[in-house]
Amino acid sequence: MAAAALILAAAAIEFWPQEKRLYPFAATSMEAGDPLAIEWRPAPAGLFAVPALSGTVASHAIGAGEPISAADVGPPVSVPDGWWALPIEAPTRLEPGALVRLVLATQSASPVPGTVVGYEEPDRFSAAGPVALIAVPGEHASAVAAAVSARQLVVLVDP
Repeated sequence: MAAAALILAAAAIEFWPQEKRLYPFAATSMEAGDPLAIEWRPAPAGLFAVPALSGTVASHAIGAGEPISAADVGPPVSVPDGWWALPIEAPTRLEPGALVRLVLATQSASPVPGTVVGYEEPDRFSAAGPVALIAVPGEHASAVAAAVSARQLVVLVDP
């Protein structure tokens, strides 16, 4: 008798009508810096706070179907005037807007400042590591590109 009452109570809780609300979910896979592709889905009210989505981009890789929270979005990062951006293998996850220093083995000059404007995780079948799109001042762009091509560059990450 007690078991039957327990089963009935569990069924009532499980199937009790819940208030639903629309929440943002990723319509497609996105990389850091990508414009948001949103699909609104109903879910129980109070699941998570809906972030401000206007004028934002993905702040890191988001898989298709994942919910989009405030930690998943951020302001777009653009290449500063007079700077150039190039893809560089990254030592770790680099979020757009992160500051880096690039040490070129081909030069004894001081490190070149850089700003991450995009980031892409490799797919699981790739032998290459993650790649960051890093903007550098125009006067250093050619030297950085040559060092990247020769694999003689170290990316220092701002803590």
